[in-house]
Amino acid sequence: MGIIIKGVTVPALMVKLDKDKTVEENLSELEDKLSSAFFKGSMVVIDYSDFEISDEDKKRFEETLKKCNTKFLGYRSSDNKEKEERKTLDDIKEKKSLQVVNKTLRGGQRVEYDGDVLIIGDVNPDAYVIASGNIIIMGTARGIVHAGASGDETAIVMALKLRPQQLRIGSFFTRSPDNIELPEYPEKAFVREHQIYIEKIQT
Repeated sequence: MGIIIKGVTVPALMVKLDKDKTVEENLSELEDKLSSAFFKGSMVVIDYSDFEISDEDKKRFEETLKKCNTKFLGYRSSDNKEKEERKTLDDIKEKKSLQVVNKTLRGGQRVEYDGDVLIIGDVNPDAYVIASGNIIIMGTARGIVHAGASGDETAIVMALKLRPQQLRIGSFFTRSPDNIELPEYPEKAFVREHQIYIEKIQT
């Protein structure tokens, strides 16, 4: 059947290991799937319910996620004892809850939140979106957008059309060039090698 990758909160991914495969086979498949540019900068929870892995194996999974430029959030298991010792999915949701803003932000309006922010609408010029986590804009980003405001440089910004006045991730920032056309495809911004990169989201 193979491992299963699906979204659990935006944009966190749940990776469920395949109990019918070995640790080596799961590691290999995980690296192969997450090597896609689409997953770069994503956050990942590993579900090893019904699967036996050692502490050493867990380190190998975490190293593989790091190698694929994804952020490890924690484990999910059916083992109650493990749940007490490890971060659970519920813990993660509590620490990285999602704020949904279902409107277009006009100039002068401001959204600040300790967690991830989802804007269902546009962010117009001179509007502000500031989040300690990731920022997803289901519209056009033309305002000022600051993800990872608490210093998290693994945070990302995604938008259907990404042309902000100013884009910040952690302590890094950039701005869009003047007189440039809006893209016709969604894009994702992330930090790599101390720079902000913007790339097309593969669909």
